[in-house]
Amino acid sequence: MKKHLLKLCLAAGLVASPMVAFAFEFGVVDAGQIFNKYSETQKTKKVLEGQKEKLQKELESRKGEVQKLDDEYLSTAKRMQELRDAKKDKEAQALEPKLKDIRQQLAQKQSELQKFFEDSQKALYEMEEKEMGTLSKNLDERVDTVIKQVAQKHKIKAVFEKRFFYYGEESIVKDITEEVLQALNTATPAKAPTKAPAKGK
Repeated sequence: MKKHLLKLCLAAGLVASPMVAFAFEFGVVDAGQIFNKYSETQKTKKVLEGQKEKLQKELESRKGEVQKLDDEYLSTAKRMQELRDAKKDKEAQALEPKLKDIRQQLAQKQSELQKFFEDSQKALYEMEEKEMGTLSKNLDERVDTVIKQVAQKHKIKAVFEKRFFYYGEESIVKDITEEVLQALNTATPAKAPTKAPAKGK
């Protein structure tokens, strides 16, 4: 979006004689602030945070299942050792099938947990890239028009990105960031965030 904002620097044409140069009035906008405080940015971030929380809860639930199996495995192994120490080998051997079954379940659950973690991280990354990319594109398309409208309202001849405007007298420089934000946030959004990705198995 910032690249688009820079295009406005010479929007009104700054070719004029030195005699009238002092009469030019310039505007500045903070592109980062516009993006962060844009209402659709807040909505999109809320959707992303909600999906992250949902996946985190699922991850914690799966971790709990793995921990439960791990505790059961250790408990069974400990019991077998106690039986062997007590010279009760037959009873200890009777627990071997159970221990083997728990070991297999544990290995499967650990594998599923790892896959879920990797898949969910990938899904979140792709979702964020898609949503924030679309949001930025839509904002780029709208912000140029809004900045021009605000600039014309104040008879501003050119608008610069605030980070690249190092000095200017207050009498000829106006920060129109908040006004641009207000106009953007009261207009109809171009696109609402899409649905969250499905959870991995």
